[in-house]
Amino acid sequence: MVLTANSGCCVYCGRRSQTMDHVIPLARGGADDLSNLVPACHACNNSKNDKTPAEWWTARWLKGSWRGKGTPRKGGWSLGLEDVGLRELYLQSHEQTLAILDCIDDVLAEIGDETRASWFLWNLPFGYPDGFFSVDIYRGWSTSKIEQGESDGWPDSRPAHLRKK
Repeated sequence: MVLTANSGCCVYCGRRSQTMDHVIPLARGGADDLSNLVPACHACNNSKNDKTPAEWWTARWLKGSWRGKGTPRKGGWSLGLEDVGLRELYLQSHEQTLAILDCIDDVLAEIGDETRASWFLWNLPFGYPDGFFSVDIYRGWSTSKIEQGESDGWPDSRPAHLRKK
């Protein structure tokens, strides 16, 4: 359910998701719960490590934009601005951080959708991919069924006796 959110893409970079990331790391008091999990690729998940998204993204943005010797990096992430100081780069990183946090909020809302969660519970017989069921095998078996469920609006698939009347 988590890996297919955000169209199956990493919430941080847009590549194909391969694992789940704890938005607020467990080491920092984050919950091991669907309300704290987003799809991520291995590279972003490993790079983020035990940082919050804001800490990680700001550091990543500045590292890609700032040479560290008093000048922005030409062709770096500084949106083509070559003669800006650290303050301008920080303001740009702040805007980018807010954008990534908005994306995380949207994906968490998708994962938290009760209709979607119920559909996954009643339609897919396997839990999280493990050593036997890799993410790729799981996707191969379930992609068309998930796409159909999404296009149908996540229909209620519970047995009749469990449906609300």
